[in-house]
Amino acid sequence: MRYMLTSNEEQIAKEWGKYQGYTVRPLPSTIAYYRHWIARKTLQQKYLIFGGTPEIRSLFQALALKVVLLDKNIEIVRAMGRLTLANIPIEKNETLIKKNWLEANSLPQKFDLLIGDDAINMVSWNDFSLFLKTAYQLLNEDGIFICHLLVKPAEKLINNRIDDLLVEYQRGDIPSVYDLASRLNFICFDKKQYSMGWQQTIEALGKEKLDLFKPDLDFIDTFKFCNSLFYCPPQQQFEEKTHQYFEIVELFYPHEHHYCQYEPVYILKKKAHAND
Repeated sequence: MRYMLTSNEEQIAKEWGKYQGYTVRPLPSTIAYYRHWIARKTLQQKYLIFGGTPEIRSLFQALALKVVLLDKNIEIVRAMGRLTLANIPIEKNETLIKKNWLEANSLPQKFDLLIGDDAINMVSWNDFSLFLKTAYQLLNEDGIFICHLLVKPAEKLINNRIDDLLVEYQRGDIPSVYDLASRLNFICFDKKQYSMGWQQTIEALGKEKLDLFKPDLDFIDTFKFCNSLFYCPPQQQFEEKTHQYFEIVELFYPHEHHYCQYEPVYILKKKAHAND
């Protein structure tokens, strides 16, 4: 599946620029946390980013660290480069490799640190174990995987009715349009597939219902080109899968918005031996 409903690099960058503050992009507290962990390493370390997240790439550019960018969608990575500190598709410190994340264990090199901002959410829940296994195989001994993901929201938020959601927003219980966008996605959460996404919400609610939140949030205009679909399992089930390959060293939650309680960042350390 394509992340965006356009292949034009300039348009992708323009649209992606509108998503700052929403779940599809890391928040300032998350970026600061990433920097803390990346800066702990040395120039001799080897790094890999799943995808082309501009905020993460800017950190590596600012620290003058070489990094591998891994993604099957070259145009997305190049477009996001326009939103980095360097403001060019591919900076000189970056090596771009076109490959499906689930097939990345065939790469000849190993890494000391992997980082993925919502990357694991882009594969189906059935493929989470394979993603984690691949990350394990890509790491050197004692390597770290910084895994930021979305997890399943509370049932009461999924079962919310849109009329009640509108009342909550109007009386200020939903403090920002960023939380509002997430809450709209939550009520369209697919419990069987553990999935949610912008187009899924647009299709489920339709223009008439989404227009109730204008002018504060023009959901359709904002996300009409964003085709990201996130597979968001219950947090406990995710952690159970990680234990096969990793030790959980640390857990961090961004704090800017209410929705952040469903956006944990895991510091995962490679186990000496996988629990096959």
